[in-house]
Parts: sequence; C-alpha cells; structure tokens
Amino acid sequence: GACQPKALEAMAFLRLMSGSTQGLDIEAKMMRMMVSLLGEGGLYWVNGSSEKPWLGIPEPFVMVHGQARMVRAMIAWHQYTGNPDWKGRIDRLIDGLDRVLAVHKDDYAYFPVYGFYDREYLRSCYTRRGWRDTVEPTTEKFGEENSLFNHQGHTPGALATWHRLTGNPQALALAAQLVRFYTRPKFWADADREYPKVVGPERAHWQGHFHGYVNTLRAILEYAVAANDARLKGFVRDGYEWARQRGLARIGYVGDAQGCGCGRLIGLAVKLTDAGVGDYWEDVDQYIRNQGTEMQIVPEDADYLRRLSEGKPPPPKERSPSMPGRSAERVLERIVGGFAGKPNKEVVWLCCSPHGSMGLFYAWDGALRHQQGTVRINLLLNRASPWMDVDSWLPYEGKVVLRNKSAREAFVRIPAWADRKTVACALGDRAIEPSWLGSYVRFRDLRPGDRITLRFPITETTEEWTIPKLRDSQPGPERQVHRCRFRGNTLVEISPPLAPGSPLYQNRARRYAVAAPPLHTVTRYVTPAVLQW
Repeated sequence: GACQPKALEAMAFLRLMSGSTQGLDIEAKMMRMMVSLLGEGGLYWVNGSSEKPWLGIPEPFVMVHGQARMVRAMIAWHQYTGNPDWKGRIDRLIDGLDRVLAVHKDDYAYFPVYGFYDREYLRSCYTRRGWRDTVEPTTEKFGEENSLFNHQGHTPGALATWHRLTGNPQALALAAQLVRFYTRPKFWADADREYPKVVGPERAHWQGHFHGYVNTLRAILEYAVAANDARLKGFVRDGYEWARQRGLARIGYVGDAQGCGCGRLIGLAVKLTDAGVGDYWEDVDQYIRNQGTEMQIVPEDADYLRRLSEGKPPPPKERSPSMPGRSAERVLERIVGGFAGKPNKEVVWLCCSPHGSMGLFYAWDGALRHQQGTVRINLLLNRASPWMDVDSWLPYEGKVVLRNKSAREAFVRIPAWADRKTVACALGDRAIEPSWLGSYVRFRDLRPGDRITLRFPITETTEEWTIPKLRDSQPGPERQVHRCRFRGNTLVEISPPLAPGSPLYQNRARRYAVAAPPLHTVTRYVTPAVLQW
C-alpha cells in the first residue's frame, strides 16, 4: 500500500544509473500488479478481503500514504519509458486525491486520519464507505506512527513535480492548499519553547518524526519552486538546518539511525541546492561517503549476518515459506543491496531499502550536471556520462581525472577540506594554472579527448564528537564521545562503534590503509537521460 510504490520508483532510478536488466521479468509482473490496483476514482487501491488476513483489512481500501508515493513512482516511469499511458494514470490519481480523499476548507485542504479500522498503519485508510471521521488534525502527532506528516506530508511535492512537468493546474492547486495547511504553526515547534526570542514555527523548527518532517520539508520546497515562493524556500532551508542537529550530520548519522534517513536528507540537500536556496554539496559529500553507503547490505556483510543467526531457532511456523507474502528462503543472499533499519544491520525494512537506494541516485544525479556544453562536477565521485567521465581516487589519494567527450567548459567543485593553495591541475601532460570561481575550478575551451588531472593532498583529521543514542531500543549510553578519523570527508575509523556491536565502519581502517586504490576494469553504462525527481 505505501512501501511498494517506493520500491517501484527506486527501480527506475537504479536502472537509469546502472543499465542493469537483472530481474526485469519479475519487475514487469510487479508493475502489472500495481497498475491493476489503480481503480475507482483513479486511486491506488489494495484488494483487502477476509481471505487475505495478512493485508489487515477485510475489504478494498486506499492507504493515503501510498497515493503520492504511487504518483512519484509513475512520474519516474513516465519519464524513463516515455509511455504516454502513465500520464493518464497520474492525472486520474491526482483527481481522486482532490475530489475523493481530500477535505477542502476555505483556502486549505487536508486528508483525514480516521477510517473504519483502528490499527497502526491502517487507521487512516479510506474504504468505499468513506471516512469514519473527517475531523481536522490539531497537532502533527495525528496519524500513523504518531505523525501526520509521515503518511501525508510528502503529497504536495509529488503534485508540484507533476505540475512542473506537465502544467497540470489541478495538481498545483491541491499542492497549494495542502502546503497552507502543513505550514500552520500548530504543526511546528512552539514559539520561545526552545530558545528565548526564537519563533520556531516560522523557522521550521520541529520535534517529532524525522522522516515525516524531512519528507514534508522537501514537499514544501517542491511546491515553493513550482510557485516561486521565496519565503517558503527560506522556511525549508531553516528546517533542513534544524534537521541536521540530531545525531552527527558530519557522517549522515541522523534521525532514528535508519538507513532511509540519510537518503531522505540527501534528497532534500540536493533539492535546496538546485533551487538556489543554499550550497549543500559539501553536506551531500559527507552523507554519501558515510551513512549513505555504509548502511547498505553488501556481500562483505555475509559473515557478520550469519553470526547474528547462530544459535537461534528456525522461524516459527506462522512465518514459514508456505504463508503468502513471507519467505525464509535464501534470506541473506536476497537482502544484498538493501539498506539496514538499524546500526547493527540486523533488520532490513521496505522503507529503508527504497529510500537508501534513492539516496544513491540523488547523489549520482547531482554529482555531474550538464547544460549547453557546460559540465558542472559537484561531487568527486566516479561518474560516467555522455559529456565527460570522472575517475576519482578519493579517499585513497587526492587525484581526480576528467576524460572529456563533448563538453566545451567544466566547473569542478573542490571539497572544503582541501587546501586550495595546493590544488594542481594539468591538461594532458601540461601543467595549467587553476582558475577559481568560488569553490569551483573552471576549465574552458575544452576539446573532445582532453584529459584533465587535478591533484591535492588528502587531509587526515582526528575529531572527537559526542553522539547521542538515536533509538530508545538501541543498547548503550544515552550519549557517548567517539573518536573519529577522517580522510577528507570519509570516516575511516570510529571508536567506540556507533552502537554496541555495530559493524558500521569497523572494516574501513583496513580497507583504506593501502597506499594506492584498488583498480578494476569495468564496463561503464552511460545514459543521456535525466529524470526530474
């Protein structure tokens, strides 16, 4: 209902990045199944029935959370495939959101949170009987997981994105009404409760559900860009800066330590930068080099994960493979590539894997941008493109090689930790003087086949950070001082671990101890496609 569309959206992004055709047959079946659920009122229904108790509701229902997530997924596939059928589906679903699900009052709108089933994740579901109660939410704590924003705050962003792509006026109008409601002071921090003389509700300060608020901030920003509302853009910038204060944003360890939190924050930081509200590429670089990738389940985790299972009984019969929707077959192999829900990597949830994967895409998309013959390299990550390839030796060595294909000009952002006086540049084998524009080095009059090399010393630092425990269920003290060693923005060693027994970063010191990076010959996939997300 809610998480499956997240996976569908992420699959479009992952295929665009990698060019992989693995599992296309399975993906096609999943997509056909999900499209078949688009039904009455254009909405995305779940076929609940008494014969499917695992769905939780014995009749067909609409989960509000899943509607905008399905819109986002269809927007991605509409662009990725060019299939015009997606447009009709999206327009009809938006019409259903507006006419069927939303309650309109004065100049604002909201979605009710009381259906006919009082159960977590299901109480805000709509059925053919309608809503049990359309009372207006009075605090942000209304809704699933005690968060109004977590299950509906992302909606205006999907609507605004669709308006920007197609000009759909209904989408923009509903987005405006929802944003007017979601930005009301009652949903944000109380004035003077945090700091004297600080009006928290006007600065997007908040206390509550990290994922819900970050999603809502991004949605407000997407509407603000579509409507060109400068005040709302500043509101979101303040909210982003506030969101960074929980945990250790230096490495993207934020929110409640789930693997999806960092991915969401990467998306918001990139969107803010694209909107011209701030320059957050340094933040994105810190996020993606650390939690943004470290929370992913990789083949090297196999031995650790097997040890977690040692001595434990087999799954109970009610969770046996014979029960629909659940399987204990080849679990370790099948979760590789997913994102963990906790710092000890003992769980993988369907919210974390799509959002973690989307975090990879957001960084990949933002790393290199092209417009009218000019390439802008914002992140010194390996990246192949039709215009220029980037080969990065970071964090092993301060070296980046640009292999030009068609660009006439390039801007390369140098990270904040690098000493600009030490940056050396060469065109082919000839040394050239770097030309600076802010934090970017500019290269002009490029020709196809040009090779540009940038070199600068890697800065290694040891820092002490007091990191709070981000989950109440997590063992260990409420806050603890950690000694962190960085090479550039990459955390290579932390002591003690982020959480007792956590494998995060414990193998990095050995991995990055080598004098030169391990080199592999690979075939790189290159796509000219750019998706608006």
